[in-house]
Amino acid sequence: MSIFDAFKPKWQNSNPAKRKEAIADLDELTSQDIVERVALSDDNVEVRMAAVKKLAIIKTLQDISTKDSDAGVRRLAESRAFEEIVKKLKNFNESALNSEVLGYIEAIKDTRYTEDVLKATDNVNLKRELVKQCSKQSLLAQIATRDSSEEIALQAADRVTSESLQADLIKNSKHTSVRKKISDKVRAKKEAEDNGRKAAELLQSKREALIKQAHFLAAQKDAFATKPQFEDLMNEANALGMGESAATLNEIYESFNKFYDEANAAKKAAENAEAEKQAKIARLTESLAELEGLLEAGTTEENADRVNAIIQEWNEGKSLMDAALIKRFNNAYFKSQEAKKIEIPTAESENASEEEIAIRKSLLERLQALSETEIDENTGKHLHAIVREWEKLALLEGDDPILQAYNALRTKLSELISAFNEKTQKVIEENSKKLRGLIERIQNIDENQEFREIHKILRDTYQEWKEIVGDQKFKYHDLWQEYKIATSRFQEMQQWENWHNEKDRDTIIEEMDALSKETPSQAVLAKFRELCGKWREIGPISAAKFQDYRDRFQALVDKVKENCAPFIEEQNAERQKNLVDKEALCQKVEELVANAEIFWKDKFKAVQEIQENWKNIGMVPKEAFAALNKRFKDAVNAFYAQHKENVKHEDESREANYEKKVALCIEAEAIKDSTDWNATSTKLKQLQDAWKATGPVPKSKSDEIWTRFRTACDSFFEKKRNHFEEMDAAKQKNLEQKQALCEKLEALDIANITPEVIEAYKAIDAEWKTIGMVPKDAVESINERFNAIVNKIVAKMAESDPELQAKIADIKKKKQEMIEKVRQFAESAGSNQLADAVRDIQKEWVTLGSCGNDDDELRKAFRDVCDDFFTRRRDQLDIQEQARQNNLQKKILLCEQAEDLLTDLNESTVVASMNKVKHFRRLWKEVGAVPREHSEKIWKRFNSACDQVFAFGRKDEKKEEAPAATTEA
Repeated sequence: MSIFDAFKPKWQNSNPAKRKEAIADLDELTSQDIVERVALSDDNVEVRMAAVKKLAIIKTLQDISTKDSDAGVRRLAESRAFEEIVKKLKNFNESALNSEVLGYIEAIKDTRYTEDVLKATDNVNLKRELVKQCSKQSLLAQIATRDSSEEIALQAADRVTSESLQADLIKNSKHTSVRKKISDKVRAKKEAEDNGRKAAELLQSKREALIKQAHFLAAQKDAFATKPQFEDLMNEANALGMGESAATLNEIYESFNKFYDEANAAKKAAENAEAEKQAKIARLTESLAELEGLLEAGTTEENADRVNAIIQEWNEGKSLMDAALIKRFNNAYFKSQEAKKIEIPTAESENASEEEIAIRKSLLERLQALSETEIDENTGKHLHAIVREWEKLALLEGDDPILQAYNALRTKLSELISAFNEKTQKVIEENSKKLRGLIERIQNIDENQEFREIHKILRDTYQEWKEIVGDQKFKYHDLWQEYKIATSRFQEMQQWENWHNEKDRDTIIEEMDALSKETPSQAVLAKFRELCGKWREIGPISAAKFQDYRDRFQALVDKVKENCAPFIEEQNAERQKNLVDKEALCQKVEELVANAEIFWKDKFKAVQEIQENWKNIGMVPKEAFAALNKRFKDAVNAFYAQHKENVKHEDESREANYEKKVALCIEAEAIKDSTDWNATSTKLKQLQDAWKATGPVPKSKSDEIWTRFRTACDSFFEKKRNHFEEMDAAKQKNLEQKQALCEKLEALDIANITPEVIEAYKAIDAEWKTIGMVPKDAVESINERFNAIVNKIVAKMAESDPELQAKIADIKKKKQEMIEKVRQFAESAGSNQLADAVRDIQKEWVTLGSCGNDDDELRKAFRDVCDDFFTRRRDQLDIQEQARQNNLQKKILLCEQAEDLLTDLNESTVVASMNKVKHFRRLWKEVGAVPREHSEKIWKRFNSACDQVFAFGRKDEKKEEAPAATTEA
């Protein structure tokens, strides 16, 4: 230590280590002038670097970053300048930007520091200028997508020129205005590139629309209703001019006309069939009347052939007849077949007179007819009458066939009647239960409530009673008496209510009469509406006075309307305007429902706004009210049904996202205890990127899954931080050891190289190689310090050692060749193979060792050419990436053009479409590579559209081949 050091400040000590230690102890706020002086003038690199770390004067840091002799110091100064600029800008709160701030913005533009400031500051003017100065497309797109200020987002969006980034903005920006502006910008660009084809395309689109409409009309089932519409379409097409599409339209029209002719022929055939059916029904009706006449005359046996013919004809055509005629036929048929069903041999009833036999036969016929008819309440009476007549005759015993036939029919009828009575009784019991419920409802009415409510209950109850009882009143006579008793307590109340309502109506009539004599005005019209509303709210009055009151009130209504006609017309005009406004709102909702391109959350906000506007619009004409409300309600319901599906889809998407994030948690938890710091850090960062890209999860699970994932990540990074803190401490210790070795090396007498000096040098060199890594910011400076001394020692040793001289010369030559090789590689820096080769050369450089005094200069030259190579490589990769993005846009356009062919694909356009697809595929091959992540997806999209066109074409070819095969057969 120099004796003068005792009189100097520590930061001026002759020992660099002491100066560095002194700089570290200085207070940053109060010692900036000292730190600045040391950073600018100290001859030791490490001391200058320590000062630069403490220095906060931006101008000085910028000067050092361009003028310092050491590259490490320059890089550190540049980084520190950026950090201090960011601090200044983050804390800048003034509204006006001064020249100093503008200079800072200029300095950090297009760097990552711009993004840091934009995220941290709320100063709109500062943000505006940062965006203005920025030209980095990815950063501008990020601001336009996420910035909370709509103005800043719009400004950034306006500067985004990349088509792929513009497409991302249209989908992902949080601001509707940004999405709309970019959409308009893209649309305007496309229109500007139109080169006059727009009119032709518009004409072609109209022609295509007519072709589509023609296809639609041709597909309708009702040819007669469609015919006038098709004629109008053909007239419109003739006026427009269809060009090459005329043949297609004419073909569709001819096909429709053929269908129309077929439908017309089918209609005539149906009319003829209906006429034949009616004629047949008439014939069967006449033949039934003829059969009944034969039965009445008793001449069926003489006309047996005719009877059989009528029966056969009826059996064949019975399905055409109605139930009443079929019932008549069944009765006639039974009578005509009676002799075959019941044989009454007189030989076995020898004691019976012919008259008695005839009576019994007649009674059996009546029983048979009664059993064939539908059972009702009178069937039992008819049966009892027949039984009484039968029992007046002589008693038959034994196996008499007449008696057996009688007993069988009587038993059958008794069973049918019993079943009918059981069913009827069950219905009566069920209805009685319902009626008793109505009576209880009336009995439970609270007399203290308004009579209007009581009257409504009574009216509704009576209506239910009538629906239950129907035409069977006599069966519920006792219940009806109970019902009358239950309602009787309200009769006096009804009379009082009628009297009260009459008084209220008298009051309104008096007010209406006075109103009819006043000068017409809006106030009169408002009072008129109020009185009409009150009139409708008044309850019932007695039926005897109802007509008189109604006529008196209506006459006054007509008089007031006549007086206020001008104001009513004004009101009608206002309502008509409201109708137009509400129809426009209906149309907006319908368009929102039909438009699938609008983001569904934007749709939801728009519909809510429309509903609010709907409420604020007044009345519409009465005749349009129901239809308009129904239209609006249907449109809104359709939207909310669609919205429900979107929400459901989003819920499903959120659940799917939750499952994905659970999988990410499992992956993170599996590696959180790993000690492979670099690989695991990279993997966790990939998982974090995947987490961000996955999208939201259900709100109820969001905090829980995020905490789980963050805990796993934090666990690893905490261990990593602790590990590297330990490593940093070890690196600092290693640095101190290497500094000590440098001091030992510097203490050697290199002017007089002796064997002892050489041994000491070798020992120091060997020990140097055993010491591990040092802090990153000290690597270059400590190596330069060590190598500077080593180079001098080696050069001095070589002076007396020819073999070492040759070795040094060989190392020097190799290093010069390496420098030249890397310099040549820089022309093709984008190649991955060359990048690997440069890295291999860098590794080999380290193993060569020193070449004496020239080594430092060669090392600096080598570092510069390597930096130049990798800088060029980054630039070339950026250019390649932009080219791939441009190629992606070209291929997306080809996909869209191929997909457009599918919308109008039919037999008439398929050949032209297939030719276009072949052309598109040639263009596809000419376009270069796209970003790897899009390559497979965009190819599948393009190939799918092309394959669909060719698949349709092959199907069409098969259709054309089929008729030829049939003809040959």
